[in-house]
Amino acid sequence: MLRQHIFEVISFFCGVSFLVTALLSFDYIHEKNKKILSERNHAQQETIEAADEIDTVLTTLSSVAHNIANEISSSKLRKENIQQRLKTALKMTPNMFGIGVVFAPYINDPQKRKLSPYYVNRNGKWEPKQDLVQVFTVPITYFDIAKQVKISIGVVFVDYLLNNVRALMTSMELGRTGYGFILSEKGVFIAHPIEEYIQNNETVFNLADSHHDNILRRLAEKAIDGASGTVDYIDPETGQSAWIFYQFVPSTNWSIGVVFFKDVLETSYLRKKLIWICIAIVVFLCLLTALISRVDRGDRRSFWEYIVAFSLIVMGGIGFLWYLAQTAPFHDDVDSTTVVDKVGLERFLTAQTKQMSSKKPIYYVPTGIFIESLKFSGVNNIALSGYVWQKYSSDIPTTITRGFALPQAAYNDIKKSYHTKDSDIEVIGWHFQITMRHEFYYAKYPFDKRHIGIRIVHSDFDKNIILVPDLEAYGVMNPAAKPGVKRELVVSGWAVFKSFFNYRVSYENTNFGISEYAGLGDINFPYLYINVLLKREFIGQFISSVLPLIIISTILFALQMWLGKTTTFVRSLIGLFFGILLAHIRLRGTIKTPEIIYLEFFYLIIYCSFLITTFSFFLFRYKVTIGYYRDGLIPKLLFWPIILVSSFVITIIVFYD
Repeated sequence: MLRQHIFEVISFFCGVSFLVTALLSFDYIHEKNKKILSERNHAQQETIEAADEIDTVLTTLSSVAHNIANEISSSKLRKENIQQRLKTALKMTPNMFGIGVVFAPYINDPQKRKLSPYYVNRNGKWEPKQDLVQVFTVPITYFDIAKQVKISIGVVFVDYLLNNVRALMTSMELGRTGYGFILSEKGVFIAHPIEEYIQNNETVFNLADSHHDNILRRLAEKAIDGASGTVDYIDPETGQSAWIFYQFVPSTNWSIGVVFFKDVLETSYLRKKLIWICIAIVVFLCLLTALISRVDRGDRRSFWEYIVAFSLIVMGGIGFLWYLAQTAPFHDDVDSTTVVDKVGLERFLTAQTKQMSSKKPIYYVPTGIFIESLKFSGVNNIALSGYVWQKYSSDIPTTITRGFALPQAAYNDIKKSYHTKDSDIEVIGWHFQITMRHEFYYAKYPFDKRHIGIRIVHSDFDKNIILVPDLEAYGVMNPAAKPGVKRELVVSGWAVFKSFFNYRVSYENTNFGISEYAGLGDINFPYLYINVLLKREFIGQFISSVLPLIIISTILFALQMWLGKTTTFVRSLIGLFFGILLAHIRLRGTIKTPEIIYLEFFYLIIYCSFLITTFSFFLFRYKVTIGYYRDGLIPKLLFWPIILVSSFVITIIVFYD
């Protein structure tokens, strides 16, 4: 009768846990699908709006070109008035860079091949420009009465600056979630964050072939055929899973594409839901295996079958929680503003400068950084080397020092590497080697992460000089593309995850002896940081730190199983205890932190297991019922459940944030 009641109770709770698991899973799927739909709609809308804006601008240019071509064809516009007509059209069309008329050879004079070019642009003279695209060539025709056919005698062509196209792409708010590009009707990149693609006239087909990417090739074929749509994609620049939205631009037969990274869907809110689902699944499976193995019968075989299944289920739960911890997103710094595109940068700087109390003029200096090496030395020291460059326009007076400082550096060696001048822009670059101290948190070791923020300030920090990231010097600014960090950067024991620029406002409670110090009392003065995010490589730490604990626990369990059958039990127990104690001491010597780290909880659990094993030994030896019952069955059965359930609960507590 008792066995029947036990079976019914287990069945009831098994059913309840299944319903809870199903409800939690449904809620998670619903929330994730809702976020996916929201983000997809946002990216798709951005793509459509960008395509419409380009189409509107270029349709206007096309209309102007067609009007002039029709005027010449109908003889309303005489050749001597063409130049003035072009100037008027250029003046009335702000998005146009240049417009011209070219006649076929020998049309104006049968004895001369001269094409009779008429051309005007905003520079006042013709000059070849790499950033120029000829968007339209509209034919000029006349009707030959004798032959009864239309004959083409020339074309009207319109020039458009690629910088205008790129400006449109950077106006799309996609920096943190992706990037945009434009393809010509032949698949050539007209706009892309990686300048090399544009400079080398790279085609999307060449890119697809170099990466053996059939998905990208099929997308390109559809795009240049005038289709619009969405595909799932693995981005070769970042290795991230993404969507590509592509939209056709009818006026030019171009196609706009937007790469949208799916990692934006990974939020702490959804991750917490996964933790609850993991708990529910573990409870459900443990109850289900209790029913399957029929522990209600009370025989030794069913008990051991259940303990083995129970242990595997809980270990699977711990492993899943470890996976969530390893892949968890970094916490956003609420006191900072991430900069990934020009729109966000200008919006932030406009808002901040309006609130600044200083009456002194504000200067903006584009600044870039490239980190070539990064090494951790000691517990809190970081050695860094690389390059910093700055761009000074002619608007910045020469009285302002050309230079920068890294205030966090305990040691620095900064040397000028190059100094060039391009048009009215002065570019200066320095090589730096610094050692800086940084506080790290080890509470989640070996699943801890490191967020390194390097502050860059101008040498004249008493003036209102705001450093802005030199966005044009980088390719894809999405943090996953690691802008400002060497692609092959190797940090022993760590993997570089992301990098990005951000601003943090700071309030200095001193004027450093300078009466007009810009930052004093101004809580809105923005300071530029480059941030590098790193994740600890788990495999090495698992082998060196976690695996020994598993081996010691297994040996301890073997001793538990041999209660009363070995005369060296106490000596073996003492040897194991000193072994794990020395390992714990070595861990604390390596990681000097006042807090208890995650891995230390496992040591504490095993210490408790030593006490339980020792206690069960004496219970068995002195034949106390609970320890001697059925050859010490109860302590043996409880050994792994105590260790694993404790580890599971501690893992949930530590990583649930």
